[in-house]
Amino acid sequence: MRLGRYELRRLAAAPRHDAWWRLPALVLAVLFVCSAASAQAPEFFLDLDTGGHRAFIKDLAFTPDGELLVSASDDKTIRVWDWQAGVTLRTIRGQIGPGHDGKVFAIAISPDGASIAAAGWFGPTSGTEPPYGDVRIFDLRSGRLRQVLSGHEYAVYDLAFSPDGERLAAGGQDGFVYLWKRDGQGALQPETRLDADSYRIEKVAFALGGTRLAATTTDYGIRLWDLAEVAAIELPAADILQDVPVRALASSPDGERFATGADDGQLHLWSAADGTLLETLPPRPFLVAALAFSPDGQRLVASCGYRCADQNRESVIDLAGNSHALEYRGHDGTVFASATAPSGGLVATAGGTRHEIHLWNPATGERRATLVGNGRPVTASGITVDGGEIAWGNEHPCPERVACPEVQGDLVRTLLLPTKDRFFERPVPLREEGDRFARAVHERDGWTLTAVKGGSAELENAALEIARDGLVVATIENDATSGFAHAAFTLLADGAGLVTGGTDGTLTEYDRRDGNWRGDFPDGHTGEIHAIAEAPDAGLLLTGSADQTMRLWNLTTRKVIVSMFFAEDEWIIWVPQGYYYSSPGGDALVGWHVNQGADSEARFVKARQLKQYLFSPEIVRRAIVLGDATAAVRELRGADTELARLLERKPPEFEIRVVEQDEEGREGFVSIEITGAQETGTSVADFAITANDRRIDSFATRSASGGGDSIIIEVPVTEGENEISIAGLNEFGYLTERAVKAIGRSVAKDERAGTLHVLAIGVEDYPHLPQACGGRSCDLAYPVDDAVEFVRLVAERTAPLYEKMRSQVFVNEEAVDENPELAAALAALPGETKMFEPEADLILDEIEYFLDQAGPQDTTIVFVAGHGINIDEDYYFIPTDGRQRDDRWRRSSLVDWETIQRAVERAKGRRFMLLDTCHAANAFNPRLEKDAEDARIIVFSATAANNTAAELPELGHGVFTHSLLAGLKGGADPTGDGVRLLALADFVDREVRRLTASRQVPEYYISKIDNFLVAKP
Repeated sequence: MRLGRYELRRLAAAPRHDAWWRLPALVLAVLFVCSAASAQAPEFFLDLDTGGHRAFIKDLAFTPDGELLVSASDDKTIRVWDWQAGVTLRTIRGQIGPGHDGKVFAIAISPDGASIAAAGWFGPTSGTEPPYGDVRIFDLRSGRLRQVLSGHEYAVYDLAFSPDGERLAAGGQDGFVYLWKRDGQGALQPETRLDADSYRIEKVAFALGGTRLAATTTDYGIRLWDLAEVAAIELPAADILQDVPVRALASSPDGERFATGADDGQLHLWSAADGTLLETLPPRPFLVAALAFSPDGQRLVASCGYRCADQNRESVIDLAGNSHALEYRGHDGTVFASATAPSGGLVATAGGTRHEIHLWNPATGERRATLVGNGRPVTASGITVDGGEIAWGNEHPCPERVACPEVQGDLVRTLLLPTKDRFFERPVPLREEGDRFARAVHERDGWTLTAVKGGSAELENAALEIARDGLVVATIENDATSGFAHAAFTLLADGAGLVTGGTDGTLTEYDRRDGNWRGDFPDGHTGEIHAIAEAPDAGLLLTGSADQTMRLWNLTTRKVIVSMFFAEDEWIIWVPQGYYYSSPGGDALVGWHVNQGADSEARFVKARQLKQYLFSPEIVRRAIVLGDATAAVRELRGADTELARLLERKPPEFEIRVVEQDEEGREGFVSIEITGAQETGTSVADFAITANDRRIDSFATRSASGGGDSIIIEVPVTEGENEISIAGLNEFGYLTERAVKAIGRSVAKDERAGTLHVLAIGVEDYPHLPQACGGRSCDLAYPVDDAVEFVRLVAERTAPLYEKMRSQVFVNEEAVDENPELAAALAALPGETKMFEPEADLILDEIEYFLDQAGPQDTTIVFVAGHGINIDEDYYFIPTDGRQRDDRWRRSSLVDWETIQRAVERAKGRRFMLLDTCHAANAFNPRLEKDAEDARIIVFSATAANNTAAELPELGHGVFTHSLLAGLKGGADPTGDGVRLLALADFVDREVRRLTASRQVPEYYISKIDNFLVAKP
């Protein structure tokens, strides 16, 4: 007996989840019950933007010209790809909410290539409060939402445009196909509704030139309609699929046939004209989740969507011979979406553990392109018992199995977490795991946890058996409200609890003695939890997920302390309130999806755009030290309403492109078109522009030939490739950056150009701080020698490369008077040299004016040796008149480093900073280095966090400065052609390591610059 639509609809309320290897994809495809959510959805949501999808890709579509590929995903985004370049051109977002609200299950591109129709679960997660089946029509080029088609009560699972673009078909959870037709103004209007006598339509497709419409269902096989008569066509042969869910459907390129694929592996070929069964194709040993014809219609690609393990990914069927032709094994997991390219003989398939899109030739199996983001699922996690160090891995632990929650993946990377007396280190490869990392515990003191088959769908790991001394005392069976299956679990060190993670990101604590619920961990992962580890001495829990993040939890409060994302050399760590610490490019990977209403596209604001407000390494550090992000924010910022206030406003919005053919362009310049500048909230004249490492000050502007709001600027460039970055800053401090690459063609010029501006600070006398440095005097031995010798050597070896040299030297006058050699060296400097005592007022008064004199062809070098200190979130340089009162620093006696930093950022031309300062404990300045990197300032730093820059008496200098001077004198010039930037960095690095037995390791920030000449031979 078939259930009525209402009952089935109630049972089928939730879409498929991202299960990866531990949850069979079949169950994800058929369980549709979801937990209730708040009726009042928040305005914005934190999200990653890694350049690719992070959840199941549900649909793919090529533009009619084949140049672009569009993908839709459970991660609630639509991506438009330049598939040949392998990059996302734009990410389209609509209104979303908690849970499933906003997941995109289907897309269709209009035949004119102008519009994208998108559908999915667009409404409250609760399955009892429809409607949530609106269809959104976006402009493909701009991403703007043009129309919302309302009328679908329940989720929509597939869309299709007719070949002439006049009709749009939508089918989904309620068992009806809705037809929309264009009116005289081009808008889509309701036409009719076709009853499939089903509770769920999986796929729809037009055929036979748009006169036929086919549909597949999960309970009633397939249906076919004659659209000229708007009447169903009887399909007697389709009785073989009457009780088999049919999830896959494809129409042949000529429209004469359509193919279907079923859950039990059946494959059939049908006539589009009358529904006659043309062929029963070789069945597949898997659930067929997607089908695609080859562009010539001679082959059919069937994709595995359930229990694929390490085989049977994509099967290619030769339709002429009705035989299996080849197998494509590029994906390492289930595939739910495929599409046929209009030209080039390629198909696209999407799936696997990293949610990759592959473009490949079904005739040969050769892959042509791979589209994927930066991140990877976190499949293994470990933490030391004291919570001081974490480790993780990303490799699939059991590719040959469907589910293996008891298998612990390999740890390959590690990170030292901050403590009261230690700042962050950077993530590094794990050289030797040993036994210092705690992992998930499945057996302890007679207690054991075992995942077993269970649930209505008989999932391999739906139930968790708790046993004591071999006797099962309780069983926890997961369902759609508790995570579907047990993907990772651990016994807790308290002797009473256990924590288990589900395939949808659910994390729950239970009492091991009776299996009763003890509490949930809210606001956590959005994908399957792959790994759990406890630090019992610190009361912390570390989890890793398919959503590519790790999260550190307070076990007592069950609240997130920080979330972490690592991808190659980029990373970011953030607290729930939005404050973060990151690598130079890491804050471009995280941001906030900001809803603007159901009838408008959403905005996405990257963390980088709000750096001025939210970059706070100290808040992140304190959150980990305190085990409480809220307490850390309260301690350093007071009441926290910053993020909500910031996201109410819009950042500058503009796009740039290189004008390849510009008749008005000049030799030695590249023309850049800026579109949307009038809406940025700032003037184009105020944009910060860098070409490679040089900040450009003056540039010509003119209106673009097409008029409108486009402006063309001419940027001076050097010979060869130039990376041009344009940053717009509006009145609210919002930053938006765009970058392009251009080839500069100009007559080669002598490298001797511009003025060299040198600013050197060396402070070694601290008369007012006799006990401020660990109970000892803060006096140093060599900063004055370092600063004077550096300026002298630059005048000798670097200044000849420029037209002239200007310098300012801030050193202790008494130290100079006591050393005739230093006095002589200063006296011999070029005439435009000024010397000052390194006092706070003098430094602040003189530096900004001096650095503002640099022009576009000039180079500015800033050298600093002395002490620095962090006070709360701010960093200060300690001048010679620095003071304390009652063991507290008097800020008025210090130099706010931001003043120096901003002055260097404003300097035109090339900027170079050399920092020989102690970075021990509270003297590390992450903001300085992050800002310098973002502004394309070259930075050489003596050492990293938690280390001290050494002074060796036998050298007469700090080790870093000694190595720098030796390099400039020729140590970094093995060819005799002069010292170049990268050679100098390599020499200093090796020399500092050698002299300190690797106890001190310099750090460098050299981004997107040419390897220019630093010192003459």
